[in-house]
Amino acid sequence: MNHNELREQALDDPLVRAAYDALETEFVLLASMLEARRRAGMTQADVAARMGTQPSAIARLEGALS
Repeated sequence: MNHNELREQALDDPLVRAAYDALETEFVLLASMLEARRRAGMTQADVAARMGTQPSAIARLEGALS
């Protein structure tokens, strides 16, 4: 079973679906941040330096979209 199949199976549960849907605003924000970074031609390391954090923190944030 791959990730997409597992996600779809989990989302068949109404409680899981409700929790997932409640995160929609956060997913939209993360997608907007990723798109802005790409449009600006910045790397994750560039963003991390400006935020005073590590590139791995930016990678984790962006990885939440996968």
